[in-house]
Amino acid sequence: MKFLTLIFLVINVAISSPLFAQTKDAEFPVDAQQTESTGPYIRETHGSWEVRCIKLSENETCTLYQLLKDKNDISVAEINIEVLPLGNQASAGITLITPLGTSLTAQLGWHIEDEKIRQYPYSWCEQSGCVARFGLTEEDISSMKKGANGKVYVVSIATPNEPFELKLSLKGFTAAWNSVPQPSQ
Repeated sequence: MKFLTLIFLVINVAISSPLFAQTKDAEFPVDAQQTESTGPYIRETHGSWEVRCIKLSENETCTLYQLLKDKNDISVAEINIEVLPLGNQASAGITLITPLGTSLTAQLGWHIEDEKIRQYPYSWCEQSGCVARFGLTEEDISSMKKGANGKVYVVSIATPNEPFELKLSLKGFTAAWNSVPQPSQ
């Protein structure tokens, strides 16, 4: 599980951050190993979901992406969903980034359609916001494919008794999910 977490973190950072150019070093020549990279880029859009990819040589790695909005249609948070290899406990890895000023002790609330609200802890905060990471099972993915909407709840330290309710649109989720190949172990 730690290995999957590390892979998930590396891929997420690569897709959401600019790539840095490789330099040739006399001690570590890279000519024989150097690969062409492209990305990150939006490969396609399905409803409310973007398929964001990065290409390294012949391999393309993609995640599903959406900006989450509040009741006033203001973008507040972002979600990245990574398809995980078969045979794992989780079928998808979620990285959700909320604004700085998020109450970390309140945890992130998540639910799809009429399911019970689940709570997930935040892992860390950085300049771009506070990060919550968690996995979804195949059953969770099926609920998202069948559903129309979900909600994410974020508590601000400024208004701890009034959580922000963010809309998670599931429009186009199935097509976006199906467009990303299942990675091998």
